Amino acid sequence: MIKQLAFVLLLGSMSTLSFAQPDVTSAYNANKQGDYDAAVRYIESALNDPKATAKEKVWRYRGNIYLNILKDPKFSVNYPNALTLCKESYFKGMEMDEHGDYKVEVQTSLAELQTISLEGASFAYTAGNFCAAADQFVVARDISSKFSIVDSAAIFNSAFCFDKCGKKDMALEGYRTCSQIGYNVPDVYTYMIDILNDQGKTADADIVLKEARGKYPKDAGLLRLEVNHYLNDNKFTEAEALLVALTDTDPSNETVWFVLGVTYQKLGNKIKEESSYKKSVELKPDYYDALFNLGAFYFNEGLDLETSCSEIPRDERQKFDDCMAKSMVLFTKSVQHLEIAYNLRKDEMEIMQALKDAYYKADRNDDFLKLKALIEAKK
Repeated sequence: MIKQLAFVLLLGSMSTLSFAQPDVTSAYNANKQGDYDAAVRYIESALNDPKATAKEKVWRYRGNIYLNILKDPKFSVNYPNALTLCKESYFKGMEMDEHGDYKVEVQTSLAELQTISLEGASFAYTAGNFCAAADQFVVARDISSKFSIVDSAAIFNSAFCFDKCGKKDMALEGYRTCSQIGYNVPDVYTYMIDILNDQGKTADADIVLKEARGKYPKDAGLLRLEVNHYLNDNKFTEAEALLVALTDTDPSNETVWFVLGVTYQKLGNKIKEESSYKKSVELKPDYYDALFNLGAFYFNEGLDLETSCSEIPRDERQKFDDCMAKSMVLFTKSVQHLEIAYNLRKDEMEIMQALKDAYYKADRNDDFLKLKALIEAKK
């Protein structure tokens, strides 16, 4: 009686063992015939059996099915998770392929999947679907990582898209990884600091800023952040002291002089603002930011002087003419610096507009009309 019972149990075990096999075979055949809906039903049904999930080929077949779905728009639209499921299936199969019998085959399939994910990410980004783009970049990142390759571009792009779609913690994680591998820095530090400040984590933002400034002491963006940190807290003395100290220790650093000029502009010290920008341009004659700001400085000074000229009584004609002549000198200086900046970045609307206005005020009518036409054509 005992032996008979054991035999019945053994038959039951064999029945369970073979239960998933028809589904796996059916999934394979349906995939081969292009009936991907049926293939999905069969392969997902097979995964209900723990013994099936322990087989490498089941996961490889599943990856193949979802890869084919992704390549066929008629089917892929109905399977929004196909990309992730495909990746996870191949990864699971690789873990079970102890001897690497299917390593080359799966590598080829994953390379194809990575191409699909990058193309999808580009499409989603262009469409403004940043969360979807981020997920696609993550797949590309993970595939590279599986083969011990650091895809720095995919890491950054996923973080940037997460940032744009509001998933700030995931963006921070990606940016932090970028900072550790040295990709797109120091910009990633700026992005991290912005997120942390927006989240009210100012202490954490200060720590990141300190780390960034230590690594990239000449970066203008980071230097501005530190100075702005002081200025936003009305710590004007600290901001100026920081920059002046930097000019003492590194007098040939054109970036420090430029940011010092920006600081003096915020403090309303026009004399030192002008001299700081001039020093920056002297050290680096093609420094766009310093050239632009110096040109803008002279332009604004010319406007202020024009306003003063307009207040001169009508019967003091000579005084008015002398005043306007001085404003023309300032507008001419503005043009000189803005023209150099324009030649560095001719396609940027900001410098085109600034130079156009300076031409107008400097009575450079022909140049004004030419640049105005270029701007209108660009719009």
